[in-house]
Amino acid sequence: MTPQTHSFSVGRRLDSGAPLTRKAEHDEPDFTRLTAAGFPVISEYAHIRRARVKDPAMRILRRPYNYDQGLTADGRSDSGLIFASYQSDIGRQFVPIQKNLAEADLLNEWTTPIGSAVFALPPGCSPGGWIGETLLS
Repeated sequence: MTPQTHSFSVGRRLDSGAPLTRKAEHDEPDFTRLTAAGFPVISEYAHIRRARVKDPAMRILRRPYNYDQGLTADGRSDSGLIFASYQSDIGRQFVPIQKNLAEADLLNEWTTPIGSAVFALPPGCSPGGWIGETLLS
């Protein structure tokens, strides 16, 4: 993947992680900005746009963890990304994002999902309480 292809597919600058329409990694992208030819600077199919949720109440906390184990015995790259997300309602928050990504995310051309899991984390507890108390009492 060339740097230009990566930037177009992801919607971020390869060198800084900034949205193509901004300067720094955590800057809010400008999805309305157009090229001189009148096309969106951030493609309609770029990962940053497809993964975006308009309603702040529907957003999830996402954390990627990259790994690179070098080459396998047969010479293939053993590298990838472990993706963790945290949300209060998988069906209401996570599934719609995944459907939007599956529909037309350019990053799909470059990735191969190999596994998935869902874990329930109980809320914390008050002083004197116990983990899971709010779920099991």
